[in-house]
Amino acid sequence: MIRQPWALCALLLPLVASCSPPPGRYQQATVSTSDGRLCFGVPDTRETRSAPPEIASIAVSEVGHGLYPLWERIFVDESILELVLPPHQCIPYASVSSAAPPLQVGTYYEVALSGYTPGNPENEGEGEMRSFISCFHLRQSSDRTRLEPVMVVCGNVPTSSLPPS
Repeated sequence: MIRQPWALCALLLPLVASCSPPPGRYQQATVSTSDGRLCFGVPDTRETRSAPPEIASIAVSEVGHGLYPLWERIFVDESILELVLPPHQCIPYASVSSAAPPLQVGTYYEVALSGYTPGNPENEGEGEMRSFISCFHLRQSSDRTRLEPVMVVCGNVPTSSLPPS
């Protein structure tokens, strides 16, 4: 029987550490506008500059409705294995023929881009899974001619904006 509390911690630490995701798996997506359209991308980091991620899917949902995206695009379904997305490019909301409702001021949204880093020799040629996630809402521009995205921390979305449980 283990009588020392530190001994129990020493035994459990490897188990707890193995449950955490590898560094870099979850990163912040970018939300911007391009040619007057809402646009989603990956952050400008050393990794994304040197080896742009291959994006397999993108989904936009209202915060609290993650299982029911407002708009989703799966590149494998389009005969595109993955879309290589460097940090200076973005995917416009409602791009291609997939129907998407207009996003509203005062509603909080979450965007999730899922994909992989390209295979590299440091990782035995295997790609690593990457998820780029961000929450945002929209506000009117000062001249009231367009909507502008405002980034928010997903955990800080006001509970009053979430659907009743």
